[in-house]
Amino acid sequence: MRITMLNPPYRYGQDTTQWITVPPQGYGGIQWVVATLIDGLLDAGCEILLVGAPGSTPRPGLTVSDATTFDTTLAALRAFAPDVVHDHTNGQLLPAEPPWPAVRTHHLNGAPEYRANNVYLSRAQRQAAGSADAPIIRLPVNPDRYTYRETKDDFLLFLGRVSAHKGAREAAAFAQAAGLPLKLAGPAWEPDYLHGILTDYPDTAEYIGEVGGTRRTDLLAAARALLALSQPLEGPCEGAWIEPGATVVAEAAVSGTPVIATDNGCLAEIAPHVGLALPADQLPSPEEAATILAHLPAPEHLRTTATERWGHHVAAARYLEIYRRAAAGDTWT
Repeated sequence: MRITMLNPPYRYGQDTTQWITVPPQGYGGIQWVVATLIDGLLDAGCEILLVGAPGSTPRPGLTVSDATTFDTTLAALRAFAPDVVHDHTNGQLLPAEPPWPAVRTHHLNGAPEYRANNVYLSRAQRQAAGSADAPIIRLPVNPDRYTYRETKDDFLLFLGRVSAHKGAREAAAFAQAAGLPLKLAGPAWEPDYLHGILTDYPDTAEYIGEVGGTRRTDLLAAARALLALSQPLEGPCEGAWIEPGATVVAEAAVSGTPVIATDNGCLAEIAPHVGLALPADQLPSPEEAATILAHLPAPEHLRTTATERWGHHVAAARYLEIYRRAAAGDTWT
């Protein structure tokens, strides 16, 4: 199939000369999803036009467009003439009623602005959006892009936006209870929140900033466990945050690293396969934290589970089914 992949166009940090690429230079959850799905679709023989990520590296079967606006995107689409358009921008680059068959992956909380032909990342996200029958496809991971390690270092990892709804403070509290250092990796757009963590947990939490490339994959592979302690607090979307997809869970697992999560949103559905999900309001005692760490799954099991459940070929095959439905004129909400 000829597929146009629409990525949300964002500048890279404070550098107005660069765009976040696919895959991203640093933090970029949606960009990693797009990159991984493209891996699987190219392996399946598809031809892809990537829009919304200028500066990304083209390769056989993948063309990178310079388009970043609504009008330039429509021009690129007309020139490419896709069989289907896959929108990851929540309508930012695609009309409500596009002249091409379209599929939209919803990456946010709440109901999508455009309800037709959405794919959701979890049952929790789909329910919160008010849909009952739309397809669910988990966020994919490509094992070839990650480092796998069976031996671990004695630190815990938080990888993501350092914000209250992502549970960075709860990660520091868990690490302190476990008697292990915590590396906080990710953008900190709320400096007062980060300062509070470092002040209250000075001997536990270390902020290492936004990471990308091999440093990111090395951290994922080396950590004793990943902490994904998402909280149902006010987040970037209206209302309480319901974790929609959590790419980092599959990334950690395919690296051989277990996941300690809360039961917020999708985490209750995916974390138990590669670790465990605790109640969001539960802070383990030192004894409980030690028990949790002692009973986490082995690295080989984690990598196998992540690949079988969330591998890029699995996700690509599921999406190809959905693309064919849309191309045949099927619609759903």
